[in-house]
Amino acid sequence: MFYPAIYDTLTQVSEMGVVVPQIATSWDRVDDLTWVFEIRPDTEFSNGEPVNAETVVAMVAAFERDDFIPFSLRREFDFIAGVRALDNLTVEVTTIAPHALLPRYMSFFYLVPPKHLADNGPEGLASNPIGSGPFVVDDWLAERVLLSANKTSWRAPKIDKLEALVLPQATSRLQALSSGRIDVAINLGPDDEPRLKAQGLRLVPRNPVRISVIALNTMIEDSPFKDVRVRQAMNYAVNREAIAATLMGGYVKPASQPTPENAIGFDPSLEPYPYDPDKARALLADAGITDGFDAVFEVVTGANSSTDAVMQQVAADLARVNVRVEVRPIMYSQVVSRMTQGGWDGSMFSVDFATGPTMDGLRPFRLHSCTWNAPWYCDPIAEALYQEAKITADTEKRIDLTRQVIKRYRDEASSILLFPILGLDGLGARVKTWAPVNDRLMLHNAELFAE
Repeated sequence: MFYPAIYDTLTQVSEMGVVVPQIATSWDRVDDLTWVFEIRPDTEFSNGEPVNAETVVAMVAAFERDDFIPFSLRREFDFIAGVRALDNLTVEVTTIAPHALLPRYMSFFYLVPPKHLADNGPEGLASNPIGSGPFVVDDWLAERVLLSANKTSWRAPKIDKLEALVLPQATSRLQALSSGRIDVAINLGPDDEPRLKAQGLRLVPRNPVRISVIALNTMIEDSPFKDVRVRQAMNYAVNREAIAATLMGGYVKPASQPTPENAIGFDPSLEPYPYDPDKARALLADAGITDGFDAVFEVVTGANSSTDAVMQQVAADLARVNVRVEVRPIMYSQVVSRMTQGGWDGSMFSVDFATGPTMDGLRPFRLHSCTWNAPWYCDPIAEALYQEAKITADTEKRIDLTRQVIKRYRDEASSILLFPILGLDGLGARVKTWAPVNDRLMLHNAELFAE
């Protein structure tokens, strides 16, 4: 949540899906393996260290440190072969294989001060975060974070002070907004809208960057989901249209594929699975399942009331075709652990296909592929297309291959496709401007009405 407020990245992807400058003001492709980025001049970190080409070099070098092994940035940029400073404000990035969309991926290449990193390591970055972004951290406690404006930032904020309260329950966030204790409550549910409207407050959606799915684990012994007919039946059994209209407040449409509409590779020709319980029963019977089956569905609950209701309704829809689902709540930390190490108790679990911040439809398949370190689904045909797309130098060919991967996952029903994940923020009466970018909270854009 706070990364864009504290740190800068080399690039950013706009709401329109276009790569735009951030710390990098321009970039050029030299050859299939080489890109050159120009760094914004006269930029510095809040501790006074300069932001320049050597900053990028130091960041990549840090990925090789043993203490960076647990951190995701090291894995995200494993395609980088080398980096060197051509001059103070020009940096050359070389990749192991061609990467047609590399500037997009620099939208989550966060920059930290090299000396601060060398002295404190990644753990020190967590306890004392320092960046060149629009805010500096004044205090970081478990229950609140205090930020103040970084006057030297090129993204100067419109607000001098921010206090962020950690309120895990949506009901607590809604109450704090209603009482005027806070100005913005993030991640509310559609069913909170009537109360907010009655108070003259607003509920505004963010641009979706993720598709919510229920993964169907094909890698466990005797899983019924090894059969594509069973996976397809699960998709026909869920009444997404009704769920979207009633539980999601009409804010979203059923997903036709595992990528949002504004991501590269989205295929407008694909349609969502229609609600057809008779076809679901027929597919199950064709697969030799005449009495249904039992399944454990692991899901994080409590984010907001609508999310919990959706998962319960999915279970109810599946029960109508004699798929008896036990919804088993788990903690988010358990999801992270099981996604990276395995150990799911159930054969179904709630995950997502996340394209942000790159808005590249191919990016989520790293987690949903045969080569993931704890795979739950493996389709050799899709895997071959995915691997080819990753290393093609031709942008249009990459997009075409991405669409083929997406269609394959949709047609083979790797998961129960649900909806774009909805980010809904409640705004208090004082809020004049609230402008996230692709689900990122860009707090420097926030503005209050003059008192």
